[in-house]
Amino acid sequence: MTPEQAYPSPANTPFHYDYDQDVDILYISFGSGLPATSAVELNENILLRINRAERRAVGLTLMDFSVLAQPTPLRPRHFPLSGLHDLEADWQELVLDLLAAPPVSHILTVAAYSASASETIPIVAIEPPLALAV
Repeated sequence: MTPEQAYPSPANTPFHYDYDQDVDILYISFGSGLPATSAVELNENILLRINRAERRAVGLTLMDFSVLAQPTPLRPRHFPLSGLHDLEADWQELVLDLLAAPPVSHILTVAAYSASASETIPIVAIEPPLALAV
């Protein structure tokens, strides 16, 4: 795989990625051309870059990518979105909307883990085709 490649997303928004093997970070930019005006740390390994004025995701940064993408015998690994707890309600709503929609949803799968009947924890996994890319 070359250090940087472009793939058309199913939503007709091409995305570009650049994998830095020395630090194990995958940088993904969505081809909108919009600058990031904010970044949300979804957890200690996943950063969502946003243009808040346009309410659009402009990219993702996946740190320790080889760990995030490593499958288990039970399917892909899931990671808690622990950074959502630190956000105000309007930010949480925006981030969850962006995670559930293309182009982000073509890279990350969002789900929920119910630790108990009264506690639901949002979790995320890397989509398998991307996980196999590096």
